[in-house]
Amino acid sequence: MQAPENSGSYYYNYKRTFSIVLLAVVDAEYRFLYVDVGCNGRVSDEGVFNRCSLYHALETGTVGLPLAIPLPGRTQPVPYFFVADDAFAMRNYIMKPYPFKDQPAPNRIFNYRLSRACRIVENVFGIIANRF
Repeated sequence: MQAPENSGSYYYNYKRTFSIVLLAVVDAEYRFLYVDVGCNGRVSDEGVFNRCSLYHALETGTVGLPLAIPLPGRTQPVPYFFVADDAFAMRNYIMKPYPFKDQPAPNRIFNYRLSRACRIVENVFGIIANRF
């Protein structure tokens, strides 16, 4: 991107290029459920999230997430949540991987399964990038 006139280093990111950040929530059907675009490239992923309307709705409980329900064959209700990478802070509505490489087997299995869910997001952006 070309930086807007008189913006200085406002849109200059850590990769030494100018950028605007797009934050999106997608579902398992490759549909966009929420999009926030326009934050300058200097801001971290967590910083972008903390400034968006979705964050404020989640924190105040006004977003209207579905009620927790049991998984098939289980009785314990499981809440809905967002999958995210380790750039995001842990919250009760966000699941992120365990940090570091030397994790016990159950944590490695969790990380693998979470990464499979995150692949949907990667695929959606690959499809969009291929289209445009």
